[in-house]
Amino acid sequence: MMLFDMEKPQGFDPYEVLTKLVIPRPIAWVSTLSPEGTPNLAPFSFYNAVCDEPPVVLISISKGEDSKRKDTARNILATREFVINFVSEDLLREVELSSIAFPPEVSEFEVCRLREEKAYKVKAPRVAKARAWLECKLLKHEELFDYDLIFGQVVFAGAESLEVDSLKPVGRLSGKFCKIVEINQS
Repeated sequence: MMLFDMEKPQGFDPYEVLTKLVIPRPIAWVSTLSPEGTPNLAPFSFYNAVCDEPPVVLISISKGEDSKRKDTARNILATREFVINFVSEDLLREVELSSIAFPPEVSEFEVCRLREEKAYKVKAPRVAKARAWLECKLLKHEELFDYDLIFGQVVFAGAESLEVDSLKPVGRLSGKFCKIVEINQS
């Protein structure tokens, strides 16, 4: 039996314990626009749906080592809009590349050679190759320790399918990616 005093961690990393026990985690591949109009794209795996009437999602964005906000959080707070792009198996290379901390004036869409697609209800672009997406408006922002908690109200969604086999979803499993498959029970 392994025991972890999460209030007084000694000999272990609470992040490692949490990410190995809260699994699988969905990935929010968030696209935003800076106030200057530069597109930004970054993945976050501390993300989930929190209610359905109205539909609301939550993204937890850690601050940088210098305690400054990441581009994604800054852009959402400035424009109050963002898109969560669905992560499927065929986009893993681009997801990993977009996780690198580029300067704010660099568009991850260009670095990853991804085509932007116009969203329906928000100004932030979506990833054209994404099999599904959620267009969100900032509902609430909270700071918790060194994290920006972003509550987004989903105002529009699009999907090429709602079937797991067709979407080929990917999540995070500890520090690695995992396939998510449906288990049929009779």
